[in-house]
Amino acid sequence: MNYNKTPESRIRVRFKDCDPLGHLYNTRFLEYMLESREDHIIDHYGLNLEEYATVHGRAWIVSAHQISYLREAKRNEFIRIRSSMIDLGKDYIVNEYQMWDDDLTTLKSLMWTKFLHIDLSIKKLVPHDSEMCAKLENILISIEQNGFEERVKFLRNNGLK
Repeated sequence: MNYNKTPESRIRVRFKDCDPLGHLYNTRFLEYMLESREDHIIDHYGLNLEEYATVHGRAWIVSAHQISYLREAKRNEFIRIRSSMIDLGKDYIVNEYQMWDDDLTTLKSLMWTKFLHIDLSIKKLVPHDSEMCAKLENILISIEQNGFEERVKFLRNNGLK
């Protein structure tokens, strides 16, 4: 199947999510990105996390975030959030989240999140089954940069070229 490996959302920065200076709170950067990815995987890959947990008894839990706040996101501004999976292991995934201005010219934030795949009944790491592994392999992208800071520098200097 041919999936959009880097789906994108357009979101308005809400008043309630901003500090008195009109800048998006740092914690809301994470929430906007994670919520966008949840929408992306439902809309583009047909994967509903709640259904996966209920039917299969498995889920992904956050084990680590790496984030750089590069530019403020301002109240009522439209932003674009792009997400993709950049690493896949037998029992984990790493997603990349890019927050851009509405024109996709200025990178506002970059985040990498590592998720561990667990069995909810025993609360332990478990490998992805073969069906899930095949689905994940179809949405995995490769990036040339070797580390987070190198990736930040690349995107800031080169944009989405």
